[in-house]
Amino acid sequence: MAQLVKPPPKYSPFEWHRSNNKNYLNAESERAGAERLQNESKRLTDETDEITRHTQEDVNKKLAQRLRELNFWKDEVQSQLQAVDMEIETLLKHKAKLENSLEATEHPQSVTTSCLTYRQGREGIDMVHDDVEINLLKEVEVIDGVRSVLMRTLEQTVEQIRRLRSAKYFLQKDVADKNAAISIDDTCHTITNRDSDIHLYEGVTADNVNSVTPADWTNYSDANIKKAECEKQASVTLRSVIMGVIEQTCNDLLIQCRNVDLALKKRVEECSSAKERLVSHLDKVEAEIESMEGNIAKLKVAIEDKMAPLKVAHTRLAHRGQRPNIELTRDSAQYQLVNEVTTIEQAIAALESQLEASEGSLKGLIRNQIDLKEDIRIKTKSLHIDKDLCQDLRATIDYSHY
Repeated sequence: MAQLVKPPPKYSPFEWHRSNNKNYLNAESERAGAERLQNESKRLTDETDEITRHTQEDVNKKLAQRLRELNFWKDEVQSQLQAVDMEIETLLKHKAKLENSLEATEHPQSVTTSCLTYRQGREGIDMVHDDVEINLLKEVEVIDGVRSVLMRTLEQTVEQIRRLRSAKYFLQKDVADKNAAISIDDTCHTITNRDSDIHLYEGVTADNVNSVTPADWTNYSDANIKKAECEKQASVTLRSVIMGVIEQTCNDLLIQCRNVDLALKKRVEECSSAKERLVSHLDKVEAEIESMEGNIAKLKVAIEDKMAPLKVAHTRLAHRGQRPNIELTRDSAQYQLVNEVTTIEQAIAALESQLEASEGSLKGLIRNQIDLKEDIRIKTKSLHIDKDLCQDLRATIDYSHY
């Protein structure tokens, strides 16, 4: 038989009142808690809004301050960069002057070497280690010394330009980095809460391993500026040295060039004078040779003229030696004939002795004529070398572009 359904339980009025009171108290407690929570939420919202607003304002101020610092240091670096640029341009001009000066020594060096080579072609007694050769050799030393100094200074200049360009590179990099930073921070400074292109990024608050401290950042730019300033001052000092070197070496070259030219002029004058004296003496010797040849001819004629009288005397003596017997007398005629032969033979001997002396003198004059002609030839060649070759070649030396 099916069971009967049990009726719902019955509660007493006390239980009913107690339940109502309990529900009321629970609801009131929950409502009061919710009200407190809402009040706390409003307070927290207002507080966080204020904190966020102040924080953002502080960030904006920091960004503005950072932009001012960036612009300040960028201007400082940029100013130094411009100064370094100008110094590089100025030093490049001085480098060009050094190169021009070095190039200007090439022709004089070639001329001096050519003069020494030409003068090796002198002959005989004119192959003298004279003042010209001494000064030419000294000029070679001066030019070599000048070229050595100029090349060494040029090497220093090239190195200084490299150091300036290195400093310029770091300044340019610093300016570029600061421009990029200014662009980024300026963008950050202008971003507002109403911008559409704002997002949440993961890990942006973590420290970047490549980040540096503000002190390191300031020291970096300061170090670049100081390095550039140091190199700039070194360049200024080097420029002063360059101008001093150019001036001093130019003076040295000019002085030695004048010394060589004066010695060469004096040598040409001495050689010309010596040649003139030799030519004049040659004329006298040749005149004397002509005179001596005439004298020898006269002596030969005189000797020849004595032969007929001598033959007559000899013939007479020979004929008279054939006188017969008592007629072969040593009479005065005989003595006179003998005396005549002796006198004529002595005269011929004297004339022959004079002829021999004259012919010896003629040979001596001819030898001197040959020697004089050879010496004149040598002097003519020396004059051609010193005057026509060396002096004309040295006239092309020009230090005005040094």
